[in-house]
Amino acid sequence: MTLVDCHFAETAELSDASFRAVDLTGCLLPSLNADRLKVEGDLVLRRTTIGRISLFRADVAGDVWLTGAELTAEGSAHALHAPQLHVGGGLYARSVTARGGLNLWGAQAFTLEVVAGRLGHPTHAALRCDGLRLEQDLLCTRVSVDSGGISLFGAAIGGQCWFNGADIRNTTGWAINAPSARVGGGVYGRGMTAQGGVNLFAASIGESLELPGCTLTAYDNHALSAPGARIEGGLQLDNGATVTGNISLARADVKAALRLSGSTFTGSPIVDLNHAVVGVLDMASLNTLPSMLDLRAAVIGRISDSADSWPPRVELDGLTYQDLRPVLPVGQRLAWIDRGDSYNPQPHERLAAYYRQLGHDDDARAVQLARHRKRRRYSRPLARLWGYLEDLTVGYGYRPGRAFASLFVLTAAVAIIFAAVPPQATGVNGPDFQPVAFALDLVLPVLDLGQEKSFLPSRETAWVAWTGTITGWLLATTVIAGLTRRLSRSGH
Repeated sequence: MTLVDCHFAETAELSDASFRAVDLTGCLLPSLNADRLKVEGDLVLRRTTIGRISLFRADVAGDVWLTGAELTAEGSAHALHAPQLHVGGGLYARSVTARGGLNLWGAQAFTLEVVAGRLGHPTHAALRCDGLRLEQDLLCTRVSVDSGGISLFGAAIGGQCWFNGADIRNTTGWAINAPSARVGGGVYGRGMTAQGGVNLFAASIGESLELPGCTLTAYDNHALSAPGARIEGGLQLDNGATVTGNISLARADVKAALRLSGSTFTGSPIVDLNHAVVGVLDMASLNTLPSMLDLRAAVIGRISDSADSWPPRVELDGLTYQDLRPVLPVGQRLAWIDRGDSYNPQPHERLAAYYRQLGHDDDARAVQLARHRKRRRYSRPLARLWGYLEDLTVGYGYRPGRAFASLFVLTAAVAIIFAAVPPQATGVNGPDFQPVAFALDLVLPVLDLGQEKSFLPSRETAWVAWTGTITGWLLATTVIAGLTRRLSRSGH
C-alpha cells in the first residue's frame, strides 16, 4: 500500500501501519502519530506544516525527508518524537523549522542532515541524539539552535561530524553535549558559535577536531571540556577563535597538534592539559592570554611558544617534552619555569637535560644553579644560610671559579693582616716567617707548610687565625661538595 499526498483535517493516525511509501509533501496536518510505522520505501514530509510528529520505533527502509517542513510542539514535547527510529537511508531535515526540536534518541540511519534549519526547545535538547547510530556523516552546518543545544551523549557516528557556520545556544546546559561519543572521522566547526560550550568528555574522534574561527562561551565555567578525550588527529582552536571560559583537556590524547595560535581568551580562563598527551602544542602567538596554563604531568612532543604567549601562571611540574621551539635564551626559559607557584625540581631537571641535548652545557648549568636558588627560598633558615654560602663560594658546584676566588681573597686578607702584625716564633731554629705561607697553612686544612707550627699569633690577631681556619674549613668542605656534585653530573 502507498500513501501519497494525503490531507488530514485532524490528527493522522498511522501507528503500527505498513506502507510501501508515504508521501505527505506540502500537507497541512495538526499532528502525525506514526509509532512503529513500517515503510518499505521513503517517508516524505517535504514542506509539510504539522504540529507534532511521533515516529517512536518506526522503521523506514528508504529515506526520511523533512526538507522545508515546519513542525511545532506544545509545552515540553519535541516537535519530532522519534526515539529508536530506524532509517535504512538518510534522514534529511534541510531548512526545517522545529519549534520544540527533534528527538532522535537511540535512532539509527545511514546519515543525518540538519542543514540550515532552525530548532529550539525550552527545557530539553533541541536536537536530542543520545545513543544515535549513523553509518556515515552528521551534518549540522548553518543550523540555528536558539535554545536547548544539541545532545550527542554516547552517539556513534561512522563518518564526519559537521557544524560549520552553526549557531548553537543553550542557557541551561551545554551547547553541544557529546560525552562518550565516538566519531569515525573528524569533527569540524569552522566559524561555529557555541553559546554554552562544548562537552566532549571521554569522546573518541578518529581524525581531527577543527574549530578555527569559532566562538565558544562557557557553560559551568568551561568553553571546551574534553577530559579523557582521544583525538587521532589534531585539535585546532585557532585563526581568530574566541574562547570565553576554561579549556579542559586533562588526560586527553591529541595525536597531532593542538593549535591555539591566533585565538583570543576572555574572562581569565584556564587551559588545563594536566596528564594530557599531545604531539605538538602550538601557542606561539595568542591575541589575548588565558590566566593559567596547566601542563602538570603532560607529555608533549614539541612546544611551540614565545615569551609573549605565556600566561601569568604556568604549571610545569612533571611535564616532559622532546623539543622547544624556538630555542629561547636560558633566562627566558627560567622565567617560564618561575611562573609556577611552588618549587619542584623536575622542570629544572628537564630543561637542563634539554639544553645538554642541544650541546648548550653552559645553559644547562645555569638552569641547575637556578634550581638550587629556587629551592633555597623554600628551605629552613639554617639550610638557607648554608645555601647562600654554597652559592657565594662555588655557585652550588656550577660556578667552580668562585671557589678559587673565595679562597684567594681569604688567603690574601689573612696574609696582609699577619704581614702587618707578624706572629711570634715558637722556637729559635724554626723557618723564617712567610705571610702567604702562614695564611695558606691556616686557610687550607690539607696543607702543612710548617708555618702554623712555628709561629703563634698575638692576642690581637688570634681571632684572625681562628676565623681564617674555620672559614677555610667551611670553604674547602663546600668546594668539595660542589665539585663532587658537578663531577657526578658530568658523568651522566
